[in-house]
Amino acid sequence: MSDDRDRGILSPSDREYLHGEAEFSSVQAERNARARIRDRLYESTYDFELLVEQLADRDRGLVFEKRLGDEGKEAYDALVSALAFLYQGIEETGIDFEDALAEAVNVAEAGNDRAATVDLDLTFHTLSADELLRKLRAGETLSLTEMAYLQQSDEVSQAELARYFSGEEETVDDGRIQSKVTQF
Repeated sequence: MSDDRDRGILSPSDREYLHGEAEFSSVQAERNARARIRDRLYESTYDFELLVEQLADRDRGLVFEKRLGDEGKEAYDALVSALAFLYQGIEETGIDFEDALAEAVNVAEAGNDRAATVDLDLTFHTLSADELLRKLRAGETLSLTEMAYLQQSDEVSQAELARYFSGEEETVDDGRIQSKVTQF
């Protein structure tokens, strides 16, 4: 999605900063920008309770069904990223993610007069560029996470990843990896 959007949690200038496209007149100005981002993120986290409790179903539907529902891959990427960011944050607070997820699903389902049982089975695997390169070269299927890891790794060239996806020498950007995985 284009970064020339209206202000959300981040302002357009915040997005430029996080993309590395903004220059500050001093170290203090950069510190101030980072502090503003942290403060708004902190405060916005508490806004979600108000949104869950008070935002009309119609308004939520107009955002998620009408707007995000029409944006396909970009909306999917944005929602996955939101969940990933919240997962990281929940882990950093020391709260058990499965407990938080179960409670969140049940808060959402209470409006539908039902409760849910949530079972989450997390199995962690260490990512290794050597092992993923072996799989890549052997023609084995890689998950989106594995592809993103290789794409960010210094141990594999962008040209090699491009050959894996298209059979051609070219560069690969994050969106290309995502679209290749989601096109099946």
